[in-house]
Amino acid sequence: MKFSSLLTTLSVALLAVNASAAIDPEMEGMEPVSRDDGTFLVGGPTYFFDRILGAGGIHSESELWTPQKLRNRLLFNRMSVLPSWEPMEPSVWVKTGNELGDMIYQDVITETDRPTNRTPILEGGFRTPAFKGFWATARGFQDDHYSAQTAGYRKKMVDDEFSLFGENYPMFSSIYGGLGYTNDFVNASVLAGEEYIWEYKESSRWIPVHMAPRVEGRVDFWNFALTAAYEHAEYQNKRFGESGERDEVSGSVLYKCGEDCQKGVFQISAGLAFRFVSDDGDVYTGLDNDRVLWPFMQLRVQPLRWLRADVMFGMNDSDWLVQDSVEMGTPVPVKGMGVTLGIKNISGTRLNPLADDVEYFALKGVNDEIDLAPDGQMNLVQGYLAFADTVASVSLGGRASFWAEHGAETFDVEGFVKDDAFEFRYGDVARINSWIKGITGELWIDAWYEDMFKFRALAGFERIDGPTERFEVTPSEFFVAFTGDWLIRKSFRVSHSLRYRSDAQWNLRGHDPLVVKGDWYWDATFEQQFPKLGLYLAGTLIHVLADEVVQVPNGDYDRIRFVCTVKKTF
Repeated sequence: MKFSSLLTTLSVALLAVNASAAIDPEMEGMEPVSRDDGTFLVGGPTYFFDRILGAGGIHSESELWTPQKLRNRLLFNRMSVLPSWEPMEPSVWVKTGNELGDMIYQDVITETDRPTNRTPILEGGFRTPAFKGFWATARGFQDDHYSAQTAGYRKKMVDDEFSLFGENYPMFSSIYGGLGYTNDFVNASVLAGEEYIWEYKESSRWIPVHMAPRVEGRVDFWNFALTAAYEHAEYQNKRFGESGERDEVSGSVLYKCGEDCQKGVFQISAGLAFRFVSDDGDVYTGLDNDRVLWPFMQLRVQPLRWLRADVMFGMNDSDWLVQDSVEMGTPVPVKGMGVTLGIKNISGTRLNPLADDVEYFALKGVNDEIDLAPDGQMNLVQGYLAFADTVASVSLGGRASFWAEHGAETFDVEGFVKDDAFEFRYGDVARINSWIKGITGELWIDAWYEDMFKFRALAGFERIDGPTERFEVTPSEFFVAFTGDWLIRKSFRVSHSLRYRSDAQWNLRGHDPLVVKGDWYWDATFEQQFPKLGLYLAGTLIHVLADEVVQVPNGDYDRIRFVCTVKKTF
């Protein structure tokens, strides 16, 4: 078998479990809502527990820092995609939608005694085509879903209408505008705006943050990528007369391996991530020494095209983190078939060395400093085997893995405080100093016909042994998913996803565990395309079959909603 064919097959084997039907998310960054290959529990657009089946370890993926997340937003201690200030492609777009059951036009025609608003989604923006390399962009967006359940409690903490649009107290509301310049050598942009954010803390509290202004600049040139952001964050809790401010400068410098470097045996990248903060008044988290500098390096050694080793390591005066792996593609004497063997390791003192070090908790007579940086270290080792085989228009693949983790992060609860209908915890982030072991298996089958039809059936399971009562989340044990995409007359796209996830459980966020019952989910997108005009009209139904349940403690109900998008590309 030719090596190029082998690489293609192996790529299918490694990526197939992450692929899904082309369901449009309600907003970019909300893809976990429609993921079907692991445990994805959504508490709001600014917080979700995202863990792919077989990822190894018991942590959420967004808790783990990697160089690939340098331009993700750091919301408390998580690398989040939302609210994203990533410039869009040249286009103009409008998006809106609502939870089913509400006539959204009531907001316009009714002045008094309005019916209950079922939390809409709002977005609009543009990016101009480049003129002599220069372009302009602006965007306003907010997602009110997952807000209504806690809105009555949260609105007592802030000024009226803590958002840019409407009165639903959304988990985020953001607006920005700016300029950019792009040519063959440089891609640069400067954006400025304002936003309202609710951050989910280790205590299970939602904390309001008003950023006015926020400024972000990006420059990509040659083999360098630079990012810098300034945030003036205002905190408040009117219930207790608290207010404070934080001025923060953050960013990164990255040297990437160039094209010539990528063709060689040794490939190297290096960079520096940083945060500097200055706090005044009542803020709810603290950063040791008001700064963190995180130098890191990536190295790939690929002596043969079918064998490679990767390592990333970073270190500063308080933390270190190493992620390494070895992967081998094994040729087999069957055309269209490939096998991948791999082993990876993660070791370090913290999952996210850029995160804050302490959360300040003061409620109902309890005053505590929640230590967010546990002593000791974690070690995660995982071995895996993947295969894929393609015959005509059918592909079959699978993946099995075994992993073991020592020193996993957990939370040692000292007590709970109940305020209104919500329960908050205090204590310290700690470690599970015993081995946790997991074994996973996944199988999938793909079928397609040219570009008209694609189908996938996917199933997986994971068995974990260890002190589950100390897990923040006991993940789902198995899932099944069926997805299909149709392209009718090359212009009308229909995408469906039907999937089932078994029970998941939060163990440490309240006196009693929160069990998120397993359920069926059905999502669908219908899109009429006019490629010659650059016009796209789409409608998406999300979670049609699922029961309305709270997936995260102190979160809101996951409800059926419908989203419409109109987009004109240039």
